[in-house]
Amino acid sequence: MSEESPLSALMAVMSPRDGADDRVDWAAAREEWGVSFPSDYIAFMAAYGSGGIDDAFSVLAPALAEDSPWNAEYDGMAAETRNLRFTWRRERPPEGVAADPDRLIAWGVSCGADILGWVTDDGDPDAWPVVVWERHGSPTWKVYDMGMAEFLRRVFRRGFPECPLSDLSLWGEPAPHFVHWRVERQRWESGFNPYTGKPDPYFGMTFD
Repeated sequence: MSEESPLSALMAVMSPRDGADDRVDWAAAREEWGVSFPSDYIAFMAAYGSGGIDDAFSVLAPALAEDSPWNAEYDGMAAETRNLRFTWRRERPPEGVAADPDRLIAWGVSCGADILGWVTDDGDPDAWPVVVWERHGSPTWKVYDMGMAEFLRRVFRRGFPECPLSDLSLWGEPAPHFVHWRVERQRWESGFNPYTGKPDPYFGMTFD
């Protein structure tokens, strides 16, 4: 019997029903970033794409889509990677990890303003550990020897001694809900909360 893949294990916890294949051009992504990406992340982008989890966590794509409502200077993987590298330079990195800041790439952000990424020193992307800058943690830097799919699964299953994120919204969440950003936008524009499916009570209102 073949071993279950990290993505399959994650999909057993978090359904991809509201996901969408981002159809990432991985050759272009490699040229842009100078590295290949981990296989679980590539599979995640095909099954879920980029988007949010319970409005508490965002998974980033290698590049913003042309129809994205966000500004690449402030949003997305490139912007969060700049933030992650800047913070690595400014603050003491975790003990035993001497990676150059330019070897970090961000793949996620939390509603608690945490930034999650990879340390890309290893030539094998599947061996990259997850690094977390936990804004309200002590210590703020933590490194986990696993991929992003397994990391998320363990957050949902309380698979760490303590929550690795500043916010507890997803810690032990039995049914996390992922919504692709296009689906999320369409639902908001239709007057519905994309995560609950309920009408947005503020839809159509304007505020001075």
